[in-house]
This record gives sequence, C-alpha cells and structure tokens, in this order.
Amino acid sequence: MQYFCLENEREGTCYHEFYRGKWDEIDFWNPNSLLLHDDILEETKLYKAFGAAIPTYDYFGETEVTSKDWRLIREYTKAHLGENAQVALNEIEYWVNDVFGKEGLFTILGI
Repeated sequence: MQYFCLENEREGTCYHEFYRGKWDEIDFWNPNSLLLHDDILEETKLYKAFGAAIPTYDYFGETEVTSKDWRLIREYTKAHLGENAQVALNEIEYWVNDVFGKEGLFTILGI
C-alpha cells in the first residue's frame, strides 16, 4: 500500500488507526487495523473530509465511521480534495466494504 500500512509496518506512533468495528477502549495497534501516518493525513488533507462528513470528528480522539459517513467522506474528497486523497481512499475501499459487511462501522483513533 502507498498511503496506509499495517501494524507490523508501523514506524513510530504518529498514526491514525482505522480500527475494525467499535473501539473496545483498550487495544491500540490492532493487527486488523489500517494505519495512516499523520504526515499523509496532513498532505492529503483527508482530515477536512472527515470533519465535513462527521461533525464530531476528533483528530486526537476516537471517531466512529458508518457507511453513510464514508459515502459523505468520499463525496467531499472527490469535490474538494486532490487526486492523492482519492487514491488514498481507493486504496482501502476493499477493507472498508469488508468492515461494513461484518462490523457495520469502523473507528478512527487519532494521534
């Protein structure tokens, strides 16, 4: 993957974790999570899409993302952000669809 990585590829702790399902308030760096480095989040400006789609988005905390939220994130990204942001989201579309089919939502854990 170009934008996201897995836990075993993580270097340091400046990552936003995309956690499958509702966060259990215990585990971090779950092997089933996808990670987005803070520098990439800033470069792609995806945080703007998250905030536009989810008014309660917390850059430093936890944010639950539903399929409706994801659709709004994708729409905002397409309309307002660059190609890199769209490519980053395309990269995890398979994971997102699997999560929605099994858990119904995912949680973004901020830095």
